[in-house]
Amino acid sequence: MSLSAPDLVSQRSMLVILIAACSTARTAFEAADNAIDAELCADLNRMIERSQAELEKLNRAIDESSRKAGER
Repeated sequence: MSLSAPDLVSQRSMLVILIAACSTARTAFEAADNAIDAELCADLNRMIERSQAELEKLNRAIDESSRKAGER
């Protein structure tokens, strides 16, 4: 099942919010500088990387959806 452009844009918006929240949390935990926070920072880094990769996929899907809509 293919998602509509508005659904893809909504998903992209949620990912942008997630990346921003994780980045802000990572900054706060890096400042705390203790062992537990180091593990959490590593988890946040992985989450940010994964979310950025998904964001790139969504951007491509949105571009493709827009091109298809323009052909109609």
